[in-house]
Amino acid sequence: MGQFVVIGLGRFGSHVARTLFHAGHEVLAIDQDPQAIQRIRDEVTRAVVVDARDKERLAALGVHEADAVVLSLGEQVEASALAALHLKELGVRHLVAKAGSEDHGKLLKLIGVDEVIFPERQAAERLASRLRDSNVLDYIPLGRGYSIHEITPPAEFLGKTLAELRLRNRFGVQVLALRDLRSGDLTVNPGAEAVIEPYHVMIVLGANEELERLRALRRK
Repeated sequence: MGQFVVIGLGRFGSHVARTLFHAGHEVLAIDQDPQAIQRIRDEVTRAVVVDARDKERLAALGVHEADAVVLSLGEQVEASALAALHLKELGVRHLVAKAGSEDHGKLLKLIGVDEVIFPERQAAERLASRLRDSNVLDYIPLGRGYSIHEITPPAEFLGKTLAELRLRNRFGVQVLALRDLRSGDLTVNPGAEAVIEPYHVMIVLGANEELERLRALRRK
């Protein structure tokens, strides 16, 4: 069980906090709005009203002891930057911050934020990918030209083993898991003897250009 801090309880922050808590983790939720705290108090381990710009209060709450801190202050660029600076100075192990714009993201990176995310842009990219390719069920960008895709297998893959398909050699991609659409079961790191069936979804990792070549098979 991990320990996490979520600062800023808008739609994104609240969703992250609830998801972590319901997955069995300890979650400290922080926001300066008492109503936001009231709404989430029963769905996190602890919820407190604190201004994220108050370094002494953050230190007193022990945020530096968490496995990770998620900073989600939306369009409040100044507050977001100051809070990020305080969190880094307090020794937070891993700081993830939401950015509202490219400039905001650059500022957070300069401060030393470990991971900057753009939820709206990433959601749009995932939607566009699914709309563009009907066989792409989900899409997670990883940066530096790599991503993870959930795809339905091309017809030529059906009935063949992963060893026979030689996907790493042919496309430079790795099959991370196979999901059974009938049962919902997930086989992580399937062996070379695993046979691709019509009810399978393939979860693959690779360079974007190689994944595009793989998806092109489905469109033929």
